[in-house]
Amino acid sequence: MSQPFPKKETPLFKELMIWLLIATGLALINWFFYQQPYPEEPGSSLNLLIVHLAYSYFVFLHILVLIAVFRMLFWKRIKSANRIIQEATGLVFAFIGFSLGLFNMQWFADYAHSLLFPDQSIQFTVSDSLIYWLGTFVAIGIIGIFAVSYYTMRLNLKESYRIHLERERLRGELETAREMQMGIMPSIAPIISGIDIAGICLPATEVGGDYFDYFPENGSHHELGFTVADVSGKGMKAAMTAVMVSGMLHAEAARGLKSDEMLTRINVPLYKKSDRRMFTALLFGILNMKKMQFTFTNAGQLPPLLLRDGTITELKAEGPRLPVGITSQVNYTSESIQLKPGDRLLIYTDGINEAMNQHREQFGDPRLRDTFSETEEIKSAEEAIAFIRSKVNQFAGSEPQHDDLTMVYIQISEG
Repeated sequence: MSQPFPKKETPLFKELMIWLLIATGLALINWFFYQQPYPEEPGSSLNLLIVHLAYSYFVFLHILVLIAVFRMLFWKRIKSANRIIQEATGLVFAFIGFSLGLFNMQWFADYAHSLLFPDQSIQFTVSDSLIYWLGTFVAIGIIGIFAVSYYTMRLNLKESYRIHLERERLRGELETAREMQMGIMPSIAPIISGIDIAGICLPATEVGGDYFDYFPENGSHHELGFTVADVSGKGMKAAMTAVMVSGMLHAEAARGLKSDEMLTRINVPLYKKSDRRMFTALLFGILNMKKMQFTFTNAGQLPPLLLRDGTITELKAEGPRLPVGITSQVNYTSESIQLKPGDRLLIYTDGINEAMNQHREQFGDPRLRDTFSETEEIKSAEEAIAFIRSKVNQFAGSEPQHDDLTMVYIQISEG
């Protein structure tokens, strides 16, 4: 990708050389026009050039000092102002430096002149050389405008590049976090007799920590574990926590533990290893098609919805529902319900019901329930998820998605 700003700001040595060339140029001009009053002695022309160089460098030194003061003490206070104010402020400092240079010029001029022309008094004064000083003042003013424009442009460029780098860093971090988030989610659903299951996670513009996953029980064709999780926070921390939770769940699932035992076991290490502001609301469920049973443990997640014969029921947990990682002192419990052919389950995160439109209205639980009811006639879980997603998108309109949209839809076969 092309860079809109230079990778390095102009070196200070290069700036110093630019000022040195300007000062030298003015000294050469003054030397050319003010040679006549001096005797044509060997070396007098060179000595006069040295005097004019000393004059020019002396004045420019004052200007450089004042511009340095401007940059160090005042730039941060006015960098948000428009460019005219920036340049005007810098120009004031340049003229203050020029004025101080003129004020000190009399003693410096006498001193420098006496070193190289000890037998000749100085040939010009402020009163006798008004045109000289006025011309120099105008020249310095023009150069001062150029200098301040150059400095403000350089400082603005530096600030713009810093912002650009920060945006690139954040963009890269978000892309990495999104890749991590999507990498722990299954690309296809497992095939389990009697179950049609589908899941989706649509990351928001600012990556969150939502994810879902499946846990086939040791290759079983009649039992399936799954989870829907929402990690607090955004960005890289949330994505890394989601990866850690996923790894722990897979390790515990391989041991053949129950859902409540799994969450109790992963809770303590998550509490110890995670930032105190990071916790994970998740639901872990197990579908057993031999027993036609749904067992789940809810750790701070929204209650699953059961659609049966046109009626929607919230499957609320009776035991502790604290998210994992928020405290070490919690023992989770599980709930079980018997399933019937044709039952449908919806497990989702708050990005669904809290999706907003342009009027700052939420999609809400009533609208979600109505949408879920409409899926009863849909033939597959994939189509049902697509239908719910389209309803949420239609409601939100052009309003940006502020939170991840994650849901798992389960359909129990009719027979």
